Amino acid sequence: MASWPPLAPVPPPAVQSAIPPQEWELYIDAWVLLLGLRIEASNVQFAEEAPKDVSAVTFLTSFYDQLATTGTLGLHMGPKARTLRKLCFLLTRRFLLDAPTTPSELLGWKYLGDLCNCYPSSSALKKLLSEAWDKHEESISSSLEKAQTSMIKQLSLLISAPTPEIISDIRLLTILGSALPASGQTLMAGSDFLDICCEAYQTHKREDFRKVLVAIVYVGLTSLLKGTKPNLSLLLDQLFSLKSSAGISTKNGPTLLSDLICSSDLLVRLDRYLISHPQKRGQDLLSSLRTYQTESTPFHHRYQRPKKRLNKGKGRASDLPHADEMHIHKMSLITQVQDLFPDLGSGYIARLLDAYDDNPETIIANLLDDSIPPEFHNLDKSEQLPTTSTTTTHDILPPNSTPPPLQPRKNIFDNDVDLAALPTENLHFGRANPTLTADDILSDRTTHAANKAAIISALATFDSDDDERDDTYDVADVGGTVDADADGDAKRKAAESDELDMTLFRAYKASPGLFGRDSGTRRSQPRAALKRETGMTDEAIEGWAVMLGRDSKRLARLEGKLALSGVAGGGLVQDEVKSTAYRRPGPRAGGETGSEGEESGSGAGGRGGSNRGRGRGGRRGGGGAGRRGGSGAGCGSGDGNTAASRQRKEENKASRANHNRRQQRAKKVARAGGMVA
Repeated sequence: MASWPPLAPVPPPAVQSAIPPQEWELYIDAWVLLLGLRIEASNVQFAEEAPKDVSAVTFLTSFYDQLATTGTLGLHMGPKARTLRKLCFLLTRRFLLDAPTTPSELLGWKYLGDLCNCYPSSSALKKLLSEAWDKHEESISSSLEKAQTSMIKQLSLLISAPTPEIISDIRLLTILGSALPASGQTLMAGSDFLDICCEAYQTHKREDFRKVLVAIVYVGLTSLLKGTKPNLSLLLDQLFSLKSSAGISTKNGPTLLSDLICSSDLLVRLDRYLISHPQKRGQDLLSSLRTYQTESTPFHHRYQRPKKRLNKGKGRASDLPHADEMHIHKMSLITQVQDLFPDLGSGYIARLLDAYDDNPETIIANLLDDSIPPEFHNLDKSEQLPTTSTTTTHDILPPNSTPPPLQPRKNIFDNDVDLAALPTENLHFGRANPTLTADDILSDRTTHAANKAAIISALATFDSDDDERDDTYDVADVGGTVDADADGDAKRKAAESDELDMTLFRAYKASPGLFGRDSGTRRSQPRAALKRETGMTDEAIEGWAVMLGRDSKRLARLEGKLALSGVAGGGLVQDEVKSTAYRRPGPRAGGETGSEGEESGSGAGGRGGSNRGRGRGGRRGGGGAGRRGGSGAGCGSGDGNTAASRQRKEENKASRANHNRRQQRAKKVARAGGMVA
């Protein structure tokens, strides 16, 4: 059986730029034909020829290496790119799963990383990698361990800024760990790799390099929760190691752990896993990390994927020139690149956008890694876009017809008569017809019939037998109305209020504990009966008792009413008759003057009342209404509280009493003409 024709590897970009487009199309057709020949071969033929097919392995490695590095296969890639990519994937799958011995180049971490970079978010690729791991676990693990050792050595020897090769390798490992969780678990085995990442994060301040380190640590830690055998114990160990390295303190600034928990959803994933698999150690660690996350929030910001905006149809007008004529469709992409590389011209960036399918992220990554194709090295990097003169002017205000004249504004004075504008012959002073006499007016019978009919109709509606309305108590006459119903309602409400107070007071006198605020009293049967009788709530009943204890006058009034009702058999209750004598308002606590001060009537009240002028006879005679006024038992206050009256009398004696006596004596001496006996 004849062997398969060999496959030529993909030439580098410098060689591709020298190949004419027609010849490049022939190369692609040849690759598609030879790849289809190997894919459609039988299992027996493929098992015999695959171990010897070195050219196919070389072609696959060169194809994915260039496709992952530049993002496209040459500048002359046409519509056949999709077919070529699909055939390369199918041949790789057959080498990994159907070949008796898979070449070591196809099991290396770099080839698998390039493969993941070329097919992002592909479920078929994830399934292929999972099956390949089950079949070649030892070979892939060995390759990953070598990559881990090499990465640790490179990061430990890194003194200056990280090289693009190191950043590219870390990105490939991150992409591979995201698509194949088992590879991420292999990278997280041991603490050497994690420790060197923490050290490199603190040593180098480049933002892009720090993001790469955070990404690979995040992918490695989250892979410990994925797969058929999650390793929560190893994840907690690694987090404890990061915690001890960071010191859980924000004094030293951001750390790898703070960036990891603030910029990603690692704690959210861990919390979800601990909900279904609770563990005390994990819960305590999660609580401490959340506290550290809150303290470290000012140093970091959460990464969010940009949202895709829906096309709302708000395009440009149809009469405008096409956007391709003046490169307006690329201006926003060009400005994105110029923000990071201001020395590059707009024309040079437009050529890069044409080569990379208008993908500014890929262009920025390649510019940072210095992996731009060689054909762009000889171009003028300061080239600007040419100014186009083919654009037509767009009149944003098309000509319209002349608008109608504005109408004058109107107001309420428009219909007023302007006396100055009236003709002088229509103006007159005095009577309109000064020659007309009273006899002439009475003899004029032109409107007599109409006036007589109006008078007769008015008399027909008048009934002389109706009583005239009595307007004696109108508001206009007496300033108000006598409302007997309102007075009756007020009296009835006052009577109901007094009756309710007496009902509550009888219950209070019979059992004061019935008004307690504890739950046992509220649930008792007597309380329930009192609530039904009064229609009040527990809070209202208890509040009534509290206010009664604070108001001694109200208590005395209710006791008097209760005593009278007991003497008369419950049928006699005397209304309170207030004193009508004048009492000068006296000073009260807080500067207020109220009815109490008026009714209490201390010595000041006696002096200001009608008792003034009786002299001291009443005082010497005893029991008389002298200068002491209401301090006696028979005063108008009626409270009988001699101690309180005595205290009011003595309040201002030291500051005012002697002075008042001296002034009164001086007045008497003055009236007597200065003669002192």
